[in-house]
Amino acid sequence: MIISKHEVLKQVYYPLKFIKNITEFIGISSKDSLRVLNFHDIAEYDYVKFEKQLRWLSNSWNFVNPERFSAMVSGYEKINGRNLLITFDDGFLSNRIVAEKVLNPLGIKAIFFCISDFIDINDNEEAKTFIKDRICLGLAKKIPIHWKNMNWDDLSALLEQGHTIGAHTKSHAQLSTITDAKELKREIVYSADLIEKKLGISIDHFAYTFGDIDSISKEAIDIAKSRFKYIYSGIRGVNKGRNYGIFRDAAADQDNNMNYYLYSNSLLGSFLEGALDIYYASKRKKLESWYLNK
Repeated sequence: MIISKHEVLKQVYYPLKFIKNITEFIGISSKDSLRVLNFHDIAEYDYVKFEKQLRWLSNSWNFVNPERFSAMVSGYEKINGRNLLITFDDGFLSNRIVAEKVLNPLGIKAIFFCISDFIDINDNEEAKTFIKDRICLGLAKKIPIHWKNMNWDDLSALLEQGHTIGAHTKSHAQLSTITDAKELKREIVYSADLIEKKLGISIDHFAYTFGDIDSISKEAIDIAKSRFKYIYSGIRGVNKGRNYGIFRDAAADQDNNMNYYLYSNSLLGSFLEGALDIYYASKRKKLESWYLNK
């Protein structure tokens, strides 16, 4: 029987956590950590699981709001203890629903990274086409019926509830494939300017699409650095006081029917304990070299 990587990671969570507790106790490793969890869509049947998972995480982690996270990652506030920020990408309508049903009652504030073209759509069928053609590339199966986009009113509601809105490009383009500087600026800069104008706020946070090292370029990073205070990837790792090299841990995956599903507690815990951090080390190093213009 072939055992999948995820099954192995589930099994190593508790031994890994035990070893980390020991090394922290004797001073070999630090007790202080700053990580980011990233979600996309959460289906209605997963709302209860999502709430239970957040409550489970709260036993080991302190949820920080975007303001405190910004202060920590910028070095203005010392990173004490195990701290966790929640983010969502793309702007699915379920984001507002889980904010109101799950996050708000728990006192958790998140960053919602939105695609300006997606938010601007007012027709459900057009939104589904956008999802199929721009967000979930190469997935030809029928799109889940609940997949819809947030609109400007939804974003305004999230702001009123104390959450933060970030930029996630104009059209969900893979920035590494764009060589024209003007087009990069349209995707990165002008889209954020539009969100600012529509909502009357400052957009300081940017997450590039797809999140892997092959989906970004130094040219795109340079443009993003000229516009934003904080730039987020989808590369796993601990954040140590650099606002242009923010790493995030994916908290869900997609099944054969395109639905996002939440990872189990033990699998998610394994990621947060750094089970795959070594695997992503070279990718973090390359990304950091671009941020530092090396």
